[in-house]
Amino acid sequence: MLVSVVTPCLNAARYLAETLESVRSQTHPQVEHLVVDGGSTDGTLDLLRAAPGVDWTTGRDASMYDAINKGFRRARGEVLAYQNADDRYAGPDAVSRAVALFEAHPEADVVYGGFRFVDEDGRTLEEPPLPEFDLGLLARTNFVPPHSTFVRRRVVHDEGFWLDPTLRYAGDWEWFLRMAQAGKRFVRLPAVVSEFRRHPGAASATIGWSALLAEWWRICRARRVSFPRLVWHEAFYGPWRRRAATASAARAPHRS
Repeated sequence: MLVSVVTPCLNAARYLAETLESVRSQTHPQVEHLVVDGGSTDGTLDLLRAAPGVDWTTGRDASMYDAINKGFRRARGEVLAYQNADDRYAGPDAVSRAVALFEAHPEADVVYGGFRFVDEDGRTLEEPPLPEFDLGLLARTNFVPPHSTFVRRRVVHDEGFWLDPTLRYAGDWEWFLRMAQAGKRFVRLPAVVSEFRRHPGAASATIGWSALLAEWWRICRARRVSFPRLVWHEAFYGPWRRRAATASAARAPHRS
């Protein structure tokens, strides 16, 4: 299988080299990497010009999800994925593991794996648990990591499951929820596939609550899921569980 990885970016020079290397180092023999730049002015384009084997374009886009759609339209792969410009695959076998699971499960439409949070320097912060797929749980909280997810091309190109380009923050959750509600089959890959970087400039760190709540409300109405339940899980229960798990791990005795 040819796998197409799309990276949307805008002024991403600080971390982009690691993202490019993480895709370039994949052991799967057929991987194409498409970078869709939104008009960077910080040296990102110099990195892209020097990057071997990367298919890239630059120009204005409506949102990150619009940029991903642009990349998916140009992609030639039988499997599509996207990796943010400040994140990276956790190891060289990430893509090959996903492909192996697709081959073992021909009924699968989507394969998703686990991830870990890392800091600005790439040091591990925490590794959230990865549940088996459950539509009811997805309606309460987005437990499917977009940077660890792979989707069959036909689902997007032939069946029309593009990301919503009018969304800015929660487009991945809406995408997964829309596919799942339509009966698409999600299969869990029980391995850490990617690393999500926490840093002050990340989009997830700069979202205002009013804008995020408004987008959540819009998605909940469209997909007919509970807005209060989503807010409870995403804003309160989920963060509390993660803090409790981190504290428990810190207290646990270390074995040599």
